[in-house]
Amino acid sequence: MAITLRLERPIPGLAHRVVQEGLTNVAKHAPGAVIEVAVTPHLVAVRNGPPAHAPQVTATGGFGLPGLRERVRLAGGTLRAGPADGGYELAAELP
Repeated sequence: MAITLRLERPIPGLAHRVVQEGLTNVAKHAPGAVIEVAVTPHLVAVRNGPPAHAPQVTATGGFGLPGLRERVRLAGGTLRAGPADGGYELAAELP
């Protein structure tokens, strides 16, 4: 994976989990896509471009985003996930 990272301190506690989920989803659904990760005190985002090749069809548990959405909500933040500029973005806005 080709990943560009923008990091500003202090790093929010949920950053690891958001980035982990985002990178896992890119690997599954958009293999070979260019990835941008931004971590700031109030925003953690993983954005990818279009996949370089078709993903392999694999079964998934389907609990990653719902579980992460609940964690972010309990921390007082919001999570959004959806299409962005021909790719996809997962972003957690935190208090």
